[in-house]
Amino acid sequence: MRSGRGVLSDRLRRARRVALLALGATLLAACGGSDAGRTPTILPTRTLIPPTATPTLVPVNVTPTPTDLPSPATLVAATAEAASLSPVEVMIEATTRDLVASGVSPADIRLLSVDGFVWQDATWGCATRPASPGDDAGGSTAGYRIAYSVGSRAYVYHTDLEGAFFICDDPAWLAHNGTPILVDPIASATVALCRADAARRLGIAQDTLQLISLVTVTWPDDSVGCPQPGIAYGQGETPGYRVVLRAGEDALVYHTSARHVVLCAPDQAILPGLIRQALATPIPVESG
Repeated sequence: MRSGRGVLSDRLRRARRVALLALGATLLAACGGSDAGRTPTILPTRTLIPPTATPTLVPVNVTPTPTDLPSPATLVAATAEAASLSPVEVMIEATTRDLVASGVSPADIRLLSVDGFVWQDATWGCATRPASPGDDAGGSTAGYRIAYSVGSRAYVYHTDLEGAFFICDDPAWLAHNGTPILVDPIASATVALCRADAARRLGIAQDTLQLISLVTVTWPDDSVGCPQPGIAYGQGETPGYRVVLRAGEDALVYHTSARHVVLCAPDQAILPGLIRQALATPIPVESG
């Protein structure tokens, strides 16, 4: 018969074996859990030198929006409540309603450009303006020049900021530069791309470039009014813009669409319809 001390030693050894087996099973279970999808916690490695940010390049061929310039290429008279509109939006709505009241179909109205002006006399920059009893010949008036096209005809409105406006029959309306107003986020994105490209070409800061003209154009094909020899372009109307930037004595003219931003030399530019007539843009000779 074994002594009580021997029996106690056997029991302690058996208890240790059971504890070790239980611990092993727990560790195996933990490892199995990690293999089943649990991610172990890994402390991040300390970095003494901060990582260098990758420079962002602004490509010329960038689509500012996935759609094809739905506005302001086409402007319909239906708008939001006037109380929520800015002064320029109020005047766009008012002049659009005036066109519709004259018998023009809203679907035919195209907004060409909006420019801010400070009219220096009672003519509001238009010698043919009808006289009004309230005119102040000695004062200046802040307002807008809002140009529309309906088919092959242009309608150019001169306005103040308070709701007064009239149609100005001015054949040289594009020759007078005001302050172009970006009434559309697509126009803002397009001008930003043009600024980035012009600044890169000239090696100057973007904020030194002055936007002197922004005109909505419906190009007749995918060449955006600046065709290159030997290239076949897709046919069909392509809404876009003509953007003119100035830096000192240098002026850069861009023709754009939702897919293209093209720097276009004056001798290569082709503008459709009434814009071509206003700017006396040459028509290229067809190659035989």
